[in-house]
Amino acid sequence: MRTIGVDLAVAARTTAAAEIIWGQHVAVVGPARQGCTDHEVLDLLSSLGPGDRAGIDCPFGWPVDFAEAVHAHTHQDPWPGRGRDRAEHYAGLRLRRTDLRVRQVASGRPLSVSFDKLGATAARWAYLADALAVDGRPVDRVGAGTVVEVYPAASRVQWGLGPGRSMQELLQLAPWLECSEELRRAYDASEHAFDALIAALTARAAALGLTARPEGEEVALAEWEGWIHLPERESLPCLA
Repeated sequence: MRTIGVDLAVAARTTAAAEIIWGQHVAVVGPARQGCTDHEVLDLLSSLGPGDRAGIDCPFGWPVDFAEAVHAHTHQDPWPGRGRDRAEHYAGLRLRRTDLRVRQVASGRPLSVSFDKLGATAARWAYLADALAVDGRPVDRVGAGTVVEVYPAASRVQWGLGPGRSMQELLQLAPWLECSEELRRAYDASEHAFDALIAALTARAAALGLTARPEGEEVALAEWEGWIHLPERESLPCLA
């Protein structure tokens, strides 16, 4: 099995990817790829075979309330927040249901894909996802397919990793990861590469059913907004 992690950014310069090959009780870390262009990201995701998984650090969609508000404004329909408290209305426009779940479970502070520059990264992902769909590889926003949405900062919290990005700490908690000294230095030197590696590990957790799934009304929302696959607490040792 192979898992790929992509720390997606607006620019190729700060976009990184990582690859892990999984064997029997061992996983081999591949070289960090940095400065990934659209073409390179699409090539990586198109190369996924049966059983492989990829974790993308980027929102797969926008809050439904936000999308409906933009649609109403575009068509000069009544603004959905008319007559409501503005702060309360804004709260519904800012975060997706999956963001609220992450904030509750992992005590994180997810950025707003609608009210923050993160929206530009999501637009890049929308472009890439469309290209994959045209190629016959549509991405399920809930994560039922080979590609899942991940949030490395929250994954680190769930796995008991510190706020910093340290290969030494990661390898202490996951001694089954095989990584050369040269690669350790490379991942330590780039926060984007390190997050891509955490994304690849989270993709493995998703494949093993060790991530939180949407429940009840969350399922319908996740189909539009996307869903962050948050690993179960202390599940890192179980990945091997």
